[in-house]
Amino acid sequence: MSVYLRSFQFFALFVLLIVAAILQLKLGARQLDWSVVWQALVAYVPADPLHNIVMEMRMPRLISAVIVGATLGLAGTLMQAVSENPLADPGLMGVNSGAAFFVVFGLLVLPGNTLAMIPLLAFAGAIVAAAIVLLNSGSDPNPVRLVLSGVMVAALFSALTSMVLLLDQQGLETLRRWLVGSLAFDSSVARWQTFPFILLAGCIAIANIPALNLHRLGSQSAALMGLNVLRMRLSSLLAIVLLAGSSVAIAGPIGFVGLIAPHIGRIFFGNDYRFLVPAAPLIGALLIVTGDIVSRTALRPLEINTGIVTAIVGGPIFIALVLGRVK
Repeated sequence: MSVYLRSFQFFALFVLLIVAAILQLKLGARQLDWSVVWQALVAYVPADPLHNIVMEMRMPRLISAVIVGATLGLAGTLMQAVSENPLADPGLMGVNSGAAFFVVFGLLVLPGNTLAMIPLLAFAGAIVAAAIVLLNSGSDPNPVRLVLSGVMVAALFSALTSMVLLLDQQGLETLRRWLVGSLAFDSSVARWQTFPFILLAGCIAIANIPALNLHRLGSQSAALMGLNVLRMRLSSLLAIVLLAGSSVAIAGPIGFVGLIAPHIGRIFFGNDYRFLVPAAPLIGALLIVTGDIVSRTALRPLEINTGIVTAIVGGPIFIALVLGRVK
């Protein structure tokens, strides 16, 4: 495929993301005029309530949506590469469930603390869940055992989370929306706390691009050609933990984006990770921003959780992918 076509595809994807971002600022419980959105962007007046809606309410939410979508898209790409399973998702490592359990349990035993603790608790849970998966997978984590260990850990932490919620239903009521995946919470603290980890994970992914392309030949063939497969897998798993843990800290556990974004990327950009690694985050960001628009406008003035929207869309796609592989 020519360089010009690749460049056009990336340009078109970037334009779609910009259009979705502008629509996200315009649409919501209250639909704003284009002139209001433009004036708020170029000549923000803090005293204007409509400008406040754009810049103080919707802009932070847009930033969170882009970050969460990008991290999930890249995490899904790495997860599918490491596990050699195109149906893999960051949730298979139990990262989402581990992060959710630590948040719920932490706020139960430390009731005097605010929601500002969520990023730290979520990240700790992600690390613990990933560590359990790796320890259970042995010294050489093959793809099948890695996925099975992740599913087991995810089920365990999900059950523990449900049990903790039953112990204090009123005190933890605020977290119920977060546990489904929502961009409605103030996540400015989480964005700043997770930014260094997201940046580190992105650097790891870029550095691993040659190894990921070589790994497409199969683990044994890649090893015979000089690839240190274990080091590639462990470094990629570290990036997955950093990315997925950060997204959970910002918006709670949002599913299926990490599954869908890499597949869409392969349709338009092929299997070359030189193009897939930068494309998947853009596609993931586009999916989350679009999902957030739907969540705020489908039942206006009510709001659906973004995680519910992605599950409604992603569930049938996942089933179709499974049926396609079975056939």
